[in-house]
Amino acid sequence: MPSNYDHYADEFVDDNDCANCGGEGVTYGCSWDWQCDTYDPGEGTCLCERRCEWCNPLTATELAERKALQDVLATALAKDKTAETRQS
Repeated sequence: MPSNYDHYADEFVDDNDCANCGGEGVTYGCSWDWQCDTYDPGEGTCLCERRCEWCNPLTATELAERKALQDVLATALAKDKTAETRQS
């Protein structure tokens, strides 16, 4: 059921804009741009900035790298859990 405010949203959305990043191509982990403590004026970016994977999907190579990193982390966590269990 449409609400009374649906027509307002249409006024501010461009058909080419990404629903996740608004067409900027990046998203931010900080709530507001002015709140970021890691902003680098020289580069014009902050450490909270991440590539928008909605409009810039990862390549097959990047997906493989991500999977490899997840495997390394899972192995390290499993070893840590095993060592912790042996100490108990």
